Amino acid sequence: MPATEKPTNITKRQTAIIEFVRRKGFAGIEDMAENLRVSAQTIRRDVIALDRFRLLHRCHGGASLPAGEDRLAYRNRRVRFTDEKTRIAASVAAHIPDGASLFIDIGTTTEAVATALLNHRGLRIITNHITATSILCENTDFEIILTGGMVRNHDRAVTGEATSEFLRRFRVEFAVFGIGAIDHEGQLLDYDYRDVHVSQAAMEISRRKLVVADHGKFNGDAMMHMAHVSQIDAIFTDTPPSPAMAKLIHDNGVEMHIADITDGSGA
Repeated sequence: MPATEKPTNITKRQTAIIEFVRRKGFAGIEDMAENLRVSAQTIRRDVIALDRFRLLHRCHGGASLPAGEDRLAYRNRRVRFTDEKTRIAASVAAHIPDGASLFIDIGTTTEAVATALLNHRGLRIITNHITATSILCENTDFEIILTGGMVRNHDRAVTGEATSEFLRRFRVEFAVFGIGAIDHEGQLLDYDYRDVHVSQAAMEISRRKLVVADHGKFNGDAMMHMAHVSQIDAIFTDTPPSPAMAKLIHDNGVEMHIADITDGSGA
């Protein structure tokens, strides 16, 4: 199998291995086996497979992240928490009425939102995400606007100052944002200052601001400030956050929707 072939059958255990290595930077075979309660031989087989996909780097005694790649490289994120992202996306879609206007941000969870919206009618959508655009084009009833700007190849994002200026020409009812992390003070964080500027422009033009964040984002390591939780209207996630975080969200008047594990509806 070529190393560049896109993985299509990453298991939940392999996703957990990627997440474990991501948190530590390097993880030993025995440490992973103990954490995941499987044999060292099973972990070695998984690490070999993930190394072939270039999602991990196999090295003596364990695995690390691929050299020269962002700690949360886009292809790594696409295979993390896929079920959770699908449920979050269904919950968001249930809050978007037919005929609405909205902005869809870049990110792997927002890709899932684009898919969840395909059964809607008459949506008018602005996005800076080429992959989301491709998904949304499956519904010929949608009016879709792809922003101008610089294309970032690895995640098919359109970003930069030109993108921000393009967005400021519009007004939308909803905006759906992905984030890199949310910290204990309620700061919404991301990884790239260009993306932050685009998100901030989208916040300016939207009436209701919806953030999608799987449970991993509550322990994320992004550093660029995008906004404070008090500036948004709702957070959609898959698992209840800590009591302290739940209180912070509630005290700032923000709705919190926990995606239902059985049918994907908001709770």
